[in-house]
Amino acid sequence: MNWVLVFVNLIYNTELEYKEPVIEAWYEFETMEECFIARDDLLIAMANYNGIPPVNTQLVCIRSDNK
Repeated sequence: MNWVLVFVNLIYNTELEYKEPVIEAWYEFETMEECFIARDDLLIAMANYNGIPPVNTQLVCIRSDNK
C-alpha cells in the first residue's frame, strides 16, 4: 500500500459557466503519516495556517495499492 496526496481545485469554466474540479497535483508517499505531513506543508505553502484548505480547494490523502 501507499498513499497519494491529491490537490483538487474548483475552477470556473467560462465557456460552460460552472465550476469544474481540476487535479492540480498529486504526490505519492509510503505512509499515511508522510502524506498528512505533506498535506500540512502544502497548506502552509498556500499561506493557510488553520489546517483548512482555501475555498474551492481540497487536499486529500487517499490510500492506494502499488499497481
